[in-house]
Amino acid sequence: MTPRTKAQSTSLSAEKVLAASQQKNGLSISGGGGLKIIPLGGLGEIGKNTMVIAYGNDMLMVDAGLAFPSEDMLGVDLVLPDITFLLEHQDKIRGLVITHGHEDHIGGVPFILRDISLPVIYGPALALGLLEGKLEEIGLTDRTVMRPVKPRQQVKIGCFVVQFIRCTHSIADSYSLIIRTPVGTIVHTGDFKFDYTPVDGELFDIESLTTAGEEGVLLLMSDSTNVEREGYTPSERTVWRKLDEVFGNAKKRIIVTTFASNVHRIRQVLQAAMKYDRKVTVLGRSMLNLATIARELGHMSFPDGLIVPVEQINQLPLDKVVILTTGSQGEPLSALTRIANAEHKQIQVVPGDTVIVSATPIPGNERSIANTINALFVRGADVVYGREAGVHVSGHGCREEQKLMINLCKPKFFMPVHGEYRMLVRHAQLAVECGVPQECVFVLNNGDVLELSKEKGQKLGRVASGIVLVDSSRAWEIDEEIIEQRRHLAEDGVVSVALTLDEKRNVLGGPDVTMKGLILPRGILPEEFLLKIKDTIAASLKDKRVLVKLQGDALRDYLRGTLEQYFLEHVKSRPLIQFVVQEIIQHDLHGKPKIRACGDGSDV
Repeated sequence: MTPRTKAQSTSLSAEKVLAASQQKNGLSISGGGGLKIIPLGGLGEIGKNTMVIAYGNDMLMVDAGLAFPSEDMLGVDLVLPDITFLLEHQDKIRGLVITHGHEDHIGGVPFILRDISLPVIYGPALALGLLEGKLEEIGLTDRTVMRPVKPRQQVKIGCFVVQFIRCTHSIADSYSLIIRTPVGTIVHTGDFKFDYTPVDGELFDIESLTTAGEEGVLLLMSDSTNVEREGYTPSERTVWRKLDEVFGNAKKRIIVTTFASNVHRIRQVLQAAMKYDRKVTVLGRSMLNLATIARELGHMSFPDGLIVPVEQINQLPLDKVVILTTGSQGEPLSALTRIANAEHKQIQVVPGDTVIVSATPIPGNERSIANTINALFVRGADVVYGREAGVHVSGHGCREEQKLMINLCKPKFFMPVHGEYRMLVRHAQLAVECGVPQECVFVLNNGDVLELSKEKGQKLGRVASGIVLVDSSRAWEIDEEIIEQRRHLAEDGVVSVALTLDEKRNVLGGPDVTMKGLILPRGILPEEFLLKIKDTIAASLKDKRVLVKLQGDALRDYLRGTLEQYFLEHVKSRPLIQFVVQEIIQHDLHGKPKIRACGDGSDV
């Protein structure tokens, strides 16, 4: 995780230019006297939840997450929010509060800390335990102070007083937030559902929500993830019945995949393994770390000999084995995907193995998961998957639970968070149905600024926002232009041209043309098409009077533009065209030509 390159730190996106312009025209974070709500991530998308609440010279951050790439982000491992705004106002940041330990809420913290020292981070002990391991690994523990909190504890951060109240979600130690500000009280739900029979016995603190609602809530920011689902989300406890049934019927090994951070699900898998006298091996360091930390904090309990190394599991009878693994989203490099594709060094699917996919697809991952499940079936596994299978329930509340949240808090203003844009709109409509006036409901995009007074709310403008793409294997950030080039190559291929000209633009060598990944029109042979390309280049070199005025990159761009036009008209495609043009500009004392070359990227 190296700092931004110079090019990345100085380049301005259209959003940044707009933000800079607005700030020059009077948009001041510390001005106006109002309370400002500034989402930097998590709106219009799933993941990278990062929120800023500002008043005067004090800024409070709520969560700092990351997202995982979509299939078209070739070579990208992580997606982070652009933190230009935080860098510009880091002297005003008074602290960060964390709602729970999922990656889309804490995964961005190490990347922020490489550039900004946070005065303090408050959050659940489990989330901070996971975060501490990340920071120790990269040597950033000295960039902040982490303080665990307990249910109903209040902490003062700048001009804000934050109360942490227990909520129910798919990870233990989850909190909703009641934030008291100089303007009024904010409720930030975090990720939640109303689970009345939680597996850990920790009930949602509805009493504190009700009290806040009776006292008066200025703004409710509520999780929108499941707004398209009617009714209620089933309790986590319902998963046990199906897991117990599958474990009882399995004749050979059981392979279970779930989210690495799903403490409750991992806990139930370990309980089932103990009931049926099976040993467990855990594939995936993140999942093993979570189980270890959760056990230390009392969120799960299991004997020392239950979890064994993968080398030992291979020596046991097949009906005495459980393999707990990451890869529930079909990630190409995950353990489950490598097992499904017979690429794992230590685990191969045996016909008759039972595979339990205890998760639902994150939007955009459906195809990857389907490919993994198909590969498992091909190898003879019995795969238990899908919503109807009963081996997974969501950690997010459905519409009736979202209505309950709105009615408990009775907010003056409402702002949906944590969801794709259609989800935010649907959630906003739900708030109006529950009695919140239409003019008091705000659907924002990342970077929008919402200003609130005790009586009025308005969109104030925008700040810098966007995404940062990370290739974690190489520990650097990827420019979006590179991703676009990769898409371009995947869709239309590449054409490379090498050409040697003299000072008068006569052709001395070439053009040498190579094509990769290009689909030709029906009936045209590659040899014929190469001749057409060469004829097009020759035609563009006829007007020597114009060409001699073009030097270096200008000549290359002219020739490339001619070819781009040809491909668009005759092939209906836009391959990536790379030109290397060598210009012989004069001869040295020995009569040998001096060559000036210009080209694209690595072809120079």
